Amino acid sequence: MNPIDRGMIFGFGVLLIDFLTWRFLKLNHELARLGIRSALFLLLSYVLWTVPISPFQVAPWADQPVRHILAQGLEFLWWLQAAQISAAVLGRIVLPSALHRERLFQDLLRAIVFLAAAVAAVAYVLELPLGGLLATSGALAIILGLAVQSTLSDVFSGLVLSATQPFQLGDTVAIGDIQGKVVERNWRATTLLNSQGNFVQVPNSAAAKANIVNLSRPPQIHGLTMRIRISPTIRPAVVISALEDAVRSASELLADPGPVITALEVHRKYIEYEIQAYVASADRKATTQNEMVDQVHRHLNAHGICLGQEQQGGEFMSDPERLLRHIEMFKSLSEAQIGQLAAASLRQQFSAGEMIYDAKSDCPDQERALCIVASGVAVLLAPHEGENIELRRLGPGDAVGRSSILAGVSSSIRLRALSSVSILRLDKDAITPLLQQFPDLAKTMLSDMLEVQAREAEVLREIPAQAMGREGLFQRLMEGLRRLHGMAPR
Repeated sequence: MNPIDRGMIFGFGVLLIDFLTWRFLKLNHELARLGIRSALFLLLSYVLWTVPISPFQVAPWADQPVRHILAQGLEFLWWLQAAQISAAVLGRIVLPSALHRERLFQDLLRAIVFLAAAVAAVAYVLELPLGGLLATSGALAIILGLAVQSTLSDVFSGLVLSATQPFQLGDTVAIGDIQGKVVERNWRATTLLNSQGNFVQVPNSAAAKANIVNLSRPPQIHGLTMRIRISPTIRPAVVISALEDAVRSASELLADPGPVITALEVHRKYIEYEIQAYVASADRKATTQNEMVDQVHRHLNAHGICLGQEQQGGEFMSDPERLLRHIEMFKSLSEAQIGQLAAASLRQQFSAGEMIYDAKSDCPDQERALCIVASGVAVLLAPHEGENIELRRLGPGDAVGRSSILAGVSSSIRLRALSSVSILRLDKDAITPLLQQFPDLAKTMLSDMLEVQAREAEVLREIPAQAMGREGLFQRLMEGLRRLHGMAPR
């Protein structure tokens, strides 16, 4: 075989290997792919200059049509390979690192490089006059521009958005009435992933004209707004005090900038209040918003304010019997038994910063108590290396000390008032007569308490973790209950 033909076949073989590498070799590292393709391009260049075939000259075999066309094909493909590698290298060098994920600028750079390579290939390989070619292409460009005017509007709007950077890939934005996470930007549109899990494509021209709100910037501050309408018969100072306690109970809210509560509008049927607060992560907005709604409902209730009812306020959820009924392990008690416990309970008031409850694992039996928050906000603490670590915050209806008062089992925990707090305290001696009078209640109350403890996902459980099954734990707690309340074994 002629050395020239053998060299041309070898050149096409290198191109075939390059194509297979690009199509099937899925390397995660971009530089590795670029290195392999650059090596194959250098090998192709060596083969062409050895034949010799120069991409900067017309193929020399004009009298041999087949060989001439194949040589021109190799030269064109060489220019194509040069454009691909040049675009990749320039993309790494010219574009800032923040734009490496932006397809729009990368596609624009690739288009410029490939256009320059195409012009060079036509000039060197075919030796056509560039003046006439550029004049023809200019007229063609005008015709195409009129035909795709709306598409060009999207293209240039995309360039403006990419240059001004109102958002980046991964940001959560609101473009007009559409909100979602930016997953892609290309020549024509910006693609958002909305809250329903659907892809929404917003044309770049529409995005450039719309109001854009970037919900991910600044990165550590994300606002929450909640509005509530209360009967005008309720004094605003009482409502604002309840709302202040509600935002204190939501531990995810940032202290700086802190929550702001404002009375917005006074109407004959209602007064509208607004809570403006902030969280550190956009992923926590929905969870924190739900927690705020729950805390607002509970604290308004504790201040005697029922939504949707016109009333003057007063003790509502803080009623002793209602608070005790709210405790899960008392749900099997009758109204008379709840009344018996309520009569034995003690109401206490604490100022902000005062220690409400300080129990240790070896706490004396006479100091064991169930503390129920009637109003205000308390914080549950655990001593660790000389410091108190905040575990969670307690609002109206929350309680601590269930296992301690019932079975004499507790962890080292402390309860401190975060605001002015009203506490309903139930000592061990208050529940002993009830258990001695109705022994069958012991198992029911223990079962109810264990069911609650199994559902709660707390940082520190009131019942210490045991390396035993539910039945073994139940028996251990039952033994503690009988010892604590002086009940005979059955």
